[in-house]
Amino acid sequence: SVLGGRLAFEASYFHMTEDGVVINRFVNNRFIPSNAGQLRYKGFETGATWTPKQSVTAYANSAFYRNRYGDFVIQSSSGNRPLTGNRLVLSPDYIVNWGLSVLPVPFVNLTFDVKHVSSTFGNDSNTAKISGYTLFDVGATWQHGPLRITLSGRNLFNQDYYFDVGSESADPGPPRQMLLST
Repeated sequence: SVLGGRLAFEASYFHMTEDGVVINRFVNNRFIPSNAGQLRYKGFETGATWTPKQSVTAYANSAFYRNRYGDFVIQSSSGNRPLTGNRLVLSPDYIVNWGLSVLPVPFVNLTFDVKHVSSTFGNDSNTAKISGYTLFDVGATWQHGPLRITLSGRNLFNQDYYFDVGSESADPGPPRQMLLST
């Protein structure tokens, strides 16, 4: 952190290999374990927080991934299916978040958050692509002593998106939600 703690940065890099991975394959209406091989994960995550004055905080963070199958073959009696080099299921190449928190008057906190997720694949053969999406969330909280009341909106622009796609189904993300909580 710098500027008396008003500006902070963080970053991390990782590189992992997982050997002897066992996956469950869906065959004839049941799951069958299969020793398929290796997964490789590497990426870079970074973020920054800025507090220009006590009542305002802005943040941004991002993650960049390269998650792939290493030496990976699904063996079956009908023939082997190599997945080496394919992207991992439901693993985006990047995620970016940013937002703002403002305290305009005592006891009130306003928040605004944006999250973008890049496209992913819903199956290990990388044939079922899930489009990327961007979500906007807002919130307003009033708190005095032990009493807190929050009005929040998630997926404010009612973005249609899917967070899971398989060979037979697709799971949509939640539509716009407005919540009042105490």
